[in-house]
Amino acid sequence: MTDVVTVSERKVRETARRRRAAEAVMTGLRAFAKRCGGHFIVFGSVAQQRLSFDSDFDVIVDVPPEQEVAAVEFVEDLCRQHDLPADIHLRSQVSERLLARIAGHSVILP
Repeated sequence: MTDVVTVSERKVRETARRRRAAEAVMTGLRAFAKRCGGHFIVFGSVAQQRLSFDSDFDVIVDVPPEQEVAAVEFVEDLCRQHDLPADIHLRSQVSERLLARIAGHSVILP
């Protein structure tokens, strides 16, 4: 006999999976930031603890210029490993308007 899984239950399961994935990604980013002397600014649904079944991982990479490419690739790889869509921005290219909008609603790693 096959168990029937409702759409609602699939959404609940995917939300839980994405929450675990986001925590794992944040753990990896903390370690990377400590090694390179930079930061990752996580914002959006992950930072506000309102992640859902279709949320992505919003992050601003704030590392020394010579580390930017490696840091972006690290975020991409880590998110891919955890099957978590990512929206990645470089601090050097982010507007002050965005930073002001997410101030107080973000998590700075490490």
